[in-house]
Amino acid sequence: MRKFTLLLALLVMIPTAVEAQARRQRVPDPDPQHRATDWVPLSQSMTELLNTGWKIISHTNYRTEMYNPNTESFSFILTNGDRYVLCMIDDPVMNNSTSKCRALN
Repeated sequence: MRKFTLLLALLVMIPTAVEAQARRQRVPDPDPQHRATDWVPLSQSMTELLNTGWKIISHTNYRTEMYNPNTESFSFILTNGDRYVLCMIDDPVMNNSTSKCRALN
């Protein structure tokens, strides 16, 4: 009788384990292509990337009003076809600004 009760208890637990596994599989994968985003700093500047064939596919700029004088910031997404890079320029000065670029994949 004891073995039968143990077997019955195990049989009752199986559907619960299967349901839990099914719930886990329903959670969407944040990146269906399973690409890792490393945010690796690049040694090249944005100018060097553009000179080697990278293209700007997105950009934005904004001005912060919390500080005096107001500071402008720019960000760009560059691609060479299969890789992407995010470049940021904070408070650019004409002909004397340095971008900070990070690889997105």
